[in-house]
Amino acid sequence: MVNPAYRLMIGMIVLLSGVGFRTAQAQYSPAMGQPGAQGNPYATASYGGGHKGGMVYEPAPEYYASPDQYASEYYAPDYYGATSNSGTVMRVLPEDRGWGYDHPWDGFFKNLAENSWLRVEYMLVKSPPGNQLIGAPIPSGNDPRLPFTTADFDGLGTLSTKEADLSSIGTQGTNGLRGTFGIDFESGTLEAIFFGTQSDVSSLSYGQADLLGPEFGQTDLISINTLVDGQVGIAGRNFNQKFAVNYRSQAWGAESNYVVNTDRLFFKTIYGVGGFQMRPLLGFRYLKIAEDMKVTGDFEELNTTPEVPLFTSTIESSTNNKLYVPQAGIRMEFVHPWFTISAEPKFGFGVNHYKGSVLTDQFFGPTDPTHLTQISQTRFSPTFEFGVNARFHLNQWFTFNVGYNFLWANQIARPGTIVYYNTSTVSNVSLQAQDSLDSYKLHGLVLGGEIRWP
Repeated sequence: MVNPAYRLMIGMIVLLSGVGFRTAQAQYSPAMGQPGAQGNPYATASYGGGHKGGMVYEPAPEYYASPDQYASEYYAPDYYGATSNSGTVMRVLPEDRGWGYDHPWDGFFKNLAENSWLRVEYMLVKSPPGNQLIGAPIPSGNDPRLPFTTADFDGLGTLSTKEADLSSIGTQGTNGLRGTFGIDFESGTLEAIFFGTQSDVSSLSYGQADLLGPEFGQTDLISINTLVDGQVGIAGRNFNQKFAVNYRSQAWGAESNYVVNTDRLFFKTIYGVGGFQMRPLLGFRYLKIAEDMKVTGDFEELNTTPEVPLFTSTIESSTNNKLYVPQAGIRMEFVHPWFTISAEPKFGFGVNHYKGSVLTDQFFGPTDPTHLTQISQTRFSPTFEFGVNARFHLNQWFTFNVGYNFLWANQIARPGTIVYYNTSTVSNVSLQAQDSLDSYKLHGLVLGGEIRWP
């Protein structure tokens, strides 16, 4: 009979041998390294909601086994009856940690998403043509918007008339939308911007009730006065029944800017602490401006010999401008944990390829046929844009924005300025399109929100 003490000693030796064997298998390989303390892998943003830092892979947790291969524990007798290794090789793979960890491309796209943001804004803007005359100057040099004397139907200067202007056009404003998509990098921010407006349609008109004579504070007629062979004179067309102007304007554009992060060069600003930041930007803008104007007037005189039955004179003018403009500017921001106030001027100098056309029908009378003249040119065009905004940080991923934006462009073809109001004694063309340019202004309120991916 075996002594119980020997049994106890043999059992302890077997138990300790098994524990040692299992512990040896769980050791980390030299390539894996020992698990270390995990710190914060992301850098602090240098400005409001800015770059969150690059992707840093975490060290393997303690429970990960070494990926190095080792022989299987399984042993079986071979065909010759001897016990030997089966030849099976086993590999322990790490546990799948999810998207953004196991491949560098996953980390790259994850960083793009985390450092991207989208801003959508409603725009209430106006682009009035200004106080442009519908007609040419008069010989007296006085303002033709005020009543002046003109010849009556018998050739006597007994009637009063005046010219209309476009000062009341485009004063109500129209709706628009602007979207901005941005990606924050350590060196700066890349932004893509698109905006567009609805067609701003407005009009002015005079009816018979407005043509009541000087005793009612109005005039007998509305006139479109013209030059005579390029010289100031009294010519053109009078209207005594009705006069109307319909004006349509629309603009849209796209631009891309890179805003340089210069916190180390100018003013250091940490989001959540607050401070003043100045950041230069460079970019390129495409801007399209399309406008058209239609002028109609009715005339009738049945008390003369011969009688003049009712007829309608028409002037249709349209322009199309396409601007390609490199630009530069500076973004000035005061950042606070609760809000950000910014001002951003941008200057550009590019080219404008524009087209225009003027069509007239029965301008001088019922027998005057339709005439169409066109222009097409390319000119240098400067631009300037200035925006002020107040952004309120409601939480870490949503910001409410309200502001004002002003856009100015010069050397722009506009329907009211390309019409050459002239009567030619050597040509049968009444009014023509001329290469005459003006400035363009688009300004108004912006209101929207900004979303940052958490």
